Amino acid sequence: MSDAIDQNALYPIREVARLTGVNPITLRAWERRYNLIEPVRTESGHRLYTQEHIDFLHETLRLMEEGIPISRIQAVISEASPRQTHTSAVTPSSDKSHALLEKIVQAAGQLQVQALERLLDRVFADYSLNPLRILLAEVDAHLQQQDNSAVSLVFWRSSVLRRIQVRLHSLYTQPLLPSKRVVIYKALSTPAYLAALVTLFCFEQGYQALAIEEGASLEQVLTAAKPLSIQAVIFVDKDASATDLWRASFAKYASMRTWLFGSEQLAEMQPASVNCELRAWSQWFAPLSL
Repeated sequence: MSDAIDQNALYPIREVARLTGVNPITLRAWERRYNLIEPVRTESGHRLYTQEHIDFLHETLRLMEEGIPISRIQAVISEASPRQTHTSAVTPSSDKSHALLEKIVQAAGQLQVQALERLLDRVFADYSLNPLRILLAEVDAHLQQQDNSAVSLVFWRSSVLRRIQVRLHSLYTQPLLPSKRVVIYKALSTPAYLAALVTLFCFEQGYQALAIEEGASLEQVLTAAKPLSIQAVIFVDKDASATDLWRASFAKYASMRTWLFGSEQLAEMQPASVNCELRAWSQWFAPLSL
């Protein structure tokens, strides 16, 4: 995408967000918290970005996909040559991620409230949504394999959900919300924290996301969506356990823009309509486009 950009141009933050997929709120947070990039400032204080900034952000996103925490990006890129960045950063990061995973599983398995809260502070501060999604799911899978996992799993999931809801609260109480609205609805078997993470992702993509609990059916949500000027409905079905439900509902309301976020099994399935997009687990947080 950046190949077509004028190397001498300066770009406002909204254009940079469009080109990189990084929300303006996130760009400003990275600047304040990590000194990741220093944009050019106009006399009125508006941020402008160069092609070098945009290339740096693309490299940042690539490294974060590999699991490099945002807090380490600046050091990794500064210390490594362009050819070394990919290879030299992956191994130590993998080791650290594994150690972090073990600590979180232990804290959750032993119901250690303070230890888990400190670890969640770390991962929510350092990880972008995609590596965060992967790490949280790995913890979930490890806890499910333990003896007497029911209590620790509920403890873990409620702790993560509470943490995401705090961030969502700050987004919902902004003076001005995004004008485009989407509804998030989850399958019964999908953990609530995953639907909340998708809601957070939608906000980062510039959409006002409304999470609907199981009190209403998917068909009722689709019926209500159009007259309320809701542009799309996202059904989160992590294990593809509700295939018949979403197929029938999405086919009946074929004019509504719909997404299905599920497992890798979706790669072998056909969308229920031309307005339906199926996203396998690895593609959940690819950019949205309405």
